[in-house]
Amino acid sequence: MTGPGPTAPSGRWVLQAGTLLLPGGARGPGFLVIEGEHIARVEEGLHPNPDLSYPDSTVVPGFVDLQINGAAGCDFLQPTEAGLAAADTYLLSTGTAAYLPTLISAPEAQLREALSFFTEYARRPSAPRILGVHLEGPFLSPERPGAHRPEHLRPPSIEWIGRLVEDFRGLIRIVTLAPELDGALEVIRHLASEGMVAAVGHTNATFAEATAAFDAGARLATHLFNAMPPYHHREPGVVGAALADRRVTCSIVADLVHVHTAVLAQVAALKGWERTALVTDAISAAGAAQARVTLGDRTVTVTDGAPRLAGGTLAGSILRMDRAVHSMAGAVGAWDQAVRMASTTPARLLGLEQGELRAGFRADLVMLSEDQAVSAVVVGGNVVGRGGA
Repeated sequence: MTGPGPTAPSGRWVLQAGTLLLPGGARGPGFLVIEGEHIARVEEGLHPNPDLSYPDSTVVPGFVDLQINGAAGCDFLQPTEAGLAAADTYLLSTGTAAYLPTLISAPEAQLREALSFFTEYARRPSAPRILGVHLEGPFLSPERPGAHRPEHLRPPSIEWIGRLVEDFRGLIRIVTLAPELDGALEVIRHLASEGMVAAVGHTNATFAEATAAFDAGARLATHLFNAMPPYHHREPGVVGAALADRRVTCSIVADLVHVHTAVLAQVAALKGWERTALVTDAISAAGAAQARVTLGDRTVTVTDGAPRLAGGTLAGSILRMDRAVHSMAGAVGAWDQAVRMASTTPARLLGLEQGELRAGFRADLVMLSEDQAVSAVVVGGNVVGRGGA
């Protein structure tokens, strides 16, 4: 798989494949006519003169990662140009066509420095695309900090988040917060009114408190089951509220460490693919040779297949998005549903016209081989990664 940068072709061109994963299901053979950054036509059958042909592959919508803290040695709280280039090359190899760099709780000056960096890069043509930033914190529960340093947490404040939103207009797309904290519901209403996605996570909320957050406009539960109270039949908590509410999308880390495969199947059965979003929650150790890395200002070591703090607390993952799809497909017995959880669902949550093979939608595509390996990636109509056409 080559790195970022269009290889061929450009303008108006035709992509032939053995199978297309269409909104109505897998069909094949079929072809796409790509014009500029978008899909101009979707047709079943064989094109007489395609520009690229993948007769043994399936074309699916490009994966969208709503929560990723870093990759290939690059910590998104401390990004560099070279580090981001390495991360982007790695992400393309996993089928990720677009993502939200995720910033955990940190001092405001450090958050602003990272936000300034991603403001610049979000304006550039890139592959994969930076869709904006996910702020995971700092309005989190001190009782459920996970890998966040408690000293970096702060009480919810419309004034504080409002300054960031104004100073980095259009960049912040998701904010994860604990809804039970004083002032959190007001912040949720403010975020929703500004067109951002308010998410509940790292929380000790009760069922009633979580439901109040969803009534206020929160529409996402961040890495369901993790950094929140377990489901209980007398107090269902955040998990129960999120699973029961049809307005809410649940993101889930399908690395088989954060969540058991049986639970993946249960979530999919309750929420459907339409309200289940696969995320990696990956950190800089993903795709990196070293087992010891940083997450913000904390040292993390990969042990037993996942990054952990010294005390054993999970600190993100080393999950690839294509492996997340594979694990979820195995859990639910429906590969097409798993693909949609990694593409269609996150795109819809952000209100984007992508994540589906549909005329007029953005041409962010992944070609998967018969064994579900990523063989090529198209971002915005350009072939940016190719493993043998």
